[in-house]
Amino acid sequence: MRRGWLNAAVILMFIAFALSGCANKWVTSGKIAMNGKNYDKAISDFKKALEENPDNGEAHYYLAVCYEEREDYEEMLRHLELAETLYPKKAGDMKDLRQEGWTKLFESGRGKAEEEKWEESREDFLLGSRILPSRYEAFSNLGFVWQHLDNNDSAFFYYSRAYEIAPDEMLVLENFANLCYNAGRYDRAHDLYKEILEKDPGHAGAMARLGDIYGEKKEFQTAIGYYNQALDIEQDNCNLWFRLGVLYFQEIKDNDSAINAFGRAVELCPEDKDAFINLSIALIMGGRFDEAVEKLSGYVVDNPDDCTGWDLYSQALLRKGMKEEALEADKKYKECTGK
Repeated sequence: MRRGWLNAAVILMFIAFALSGCANKWVTSGKIAMNGKNYDKAISDFKKALEENPDNGEAHYYLAVCYEEREDYEEMLRHLELAETLYPKKAGDMKDLRQEGWTKLFESGRGKAEEEKWEESREDFLLGSRILPSRYEAFSNLGFVWQHLDNNDSAFFYYSRAYEIAPDEMLVLENFANLCYNAGRYDRAHDLYKEILEKDPGHAGAMARLGDIYGEKKEFQTAIGYYNQALDIEQDNCNLWFRLGVLYFQEIKDNDSAINAFGRAVELCPEDKDAFINLSIALIMGGRFDEAVEKLSGYVVDNPDDCTGWDLYSQALLRKGMKEEALEADKKYKECTGK
C-alpha cells in the first residue's frame, strides 16, 4: 500500500512537470519574440502559456512588459497587478515598469494639457494615478484639469488626494488653497493659507488671500492687517493696493485711505483703468474736486471712448461749479453711450 502511494506521488509530480514544461515552452518562445521586438507574437505566446496555467506569474510579467512597450497601459497594469502577487522574483523590475509607465503617461497628459486637450489629458492622468497611486503629481494635475473642465467638486477631490499624499509640498498646498478659495470654501482655504504661512512666513500671496477671506467674513481690520503685511513684502504690487482701496472705500468708508491706496495702484500700474476710475470716484466722493478734474481732464483726452470717464468728468466739473464745461462733458458722455 505504501509503495502504491509512492507511485501515485511520482505520477502526480510527472504530470505537474509536464504541464510546467508546456507553459515554459510558450514563455520561452514569447521571450525570444519579445527580444526581437515582435510583440504581437510575444503576446500571443504568453497568452497561450496563461491558457494552460492562468497563474503563471512569469507570463503575466512579460505580458506587462510587452503592453508597456505598445503603450497599452490598461493591459500593462492588469497583468502587472497579477504578476506582483504570482511572480515576486521580479519585484524590482515591476517597480521600474510602473515608474516607466507612469512617467510616459504623465508626460503625455501634461503635453495634452498644454494643448488644452482636457479630456484626453484627464484620461492619461487618471490611469497614471492608478499605476503609481503613491505619487501626488498625477492627482494634482487631475485637480488642475478638472478645474478647466468646470468641475470644482472633482477638482477638490483630486487636490485633496494630492494633499493627503504630499502635505508638505508647497505647490500642492498653494493649488489646493486657491481652489478652495475660488470655490467659496473659505474655512478650508483659511486653514490651508495658514499652513502655507507656517511653512513660509514670507508668503505674500497667502497673506493677501487671508486678507480677502477676512474681508468676506466682514472682519475688516484683520483683512487690512493681512493686506499690509503682504504689501510690506510686495510694495509694488498694484493689485494688492487696489484690493486694499476697495476695502477702504466700499466697506470701511474711509475715503482718504482709499484715495491713497488707489493712487498707489495707479502710480504703479498707470494702464489699470479700473484703478483710475475708482480713484476718481473716491476723489469726487471725498470732495476733492480739483484733483478729480485735473486727473480726469487728461484721462478723457487719452481715452475718448471710455464713457465712464466722460460721466465722471462731467460730475466733477459740475460739483466744482463749472456748469458749462460740465454740460459739454455730459454731451460727450451721451455721444459716447449713444443716448
